[in-house]
Amino acid sequence: MKRVLALAGGLLLALSISSCGASTGPVGTWGNGYNTDKQPYLQLALGAEQDGNQAGFLTGSDGCNRLSGQWLLQEGKLTFPQFGGTKMTCEGTDTWLSTATGGTLDGDTLTVTDANGAPIGTLNRRS
Repeated sequence: MKRVLALAGGLLLALSISSCGASTGPVGTWGNGYNTDKQPYLQLALGAEQDGNQAGFLTGSDGCNRLSGQWLLQEGKLTFPQFGGTKMTCEGTDTWLSTATGGTLDGDTLTVTDANGAPIGTLNRRS
């Protein structure tokens, strides 16, 4: 019985730690558009650390164009130092996400910013 309780406690602790870590960083899918048409999303994958900061690669869509690049989380600030995409024209689609240069994280909300640091939209973490 002690082994079962210890195993259950260990599993509960592991689940608690993994769920806390998942919502604190930028890694994951942001937005509801993953695999759907005309909805913006970003998918951030973890890469190697750069000078002690989190860094990685991103892919996504602005609802029309494919996006790709790199991201860097430095001192709590998220930037997209290399970011680009295709340049197709799609009627009825607001391609605001294609002008992103970074963002800020607040729980499960990513506020995307432009080159002036102004908010241009938000994406919620996809669960």
